[in-house]
Amino acid sequence: MTTAAAELETEVRRLRIRIISLTTAHLDEAAPPARSRRETIHAALDEFSRIGSGARPVPRLGDQNLADQVVVLLEHGLHAASTLPEPQRGEQIRTLTEAAVGLRRTLA
Repeated sequence: MTTAAAELETEVRRLRIRIISLTTAHLDEAAPPARSRRETIHAALDEFSRIGSGARPVPRLGDQNLADQVVVLLEHGLHAASTLPEPQRGEQIRTLTEAAVGLRRTLA
């Protein structure tokens, strides 16, 4: 496993814990530029799909599934990156990691 892949996996764990800790009230709170943290997470799901899953539509499931959706999309993106030739692999992993870090910081 590369350092970049390990960094993404670490970020996946951090995000999962962060999202699980959010209550419904926290999800309803504003997270500019979105109207709520929930919308911020949904926008990030769409971005993760665009980066690593060919921009497939992401279903809008309940709040209890948000952390799982984040984990699945990021892990799928990491797996998809493993099939790419280097340097595209490294670029996709870095892009996913940057998006994941951005989401975690916005949710703080």
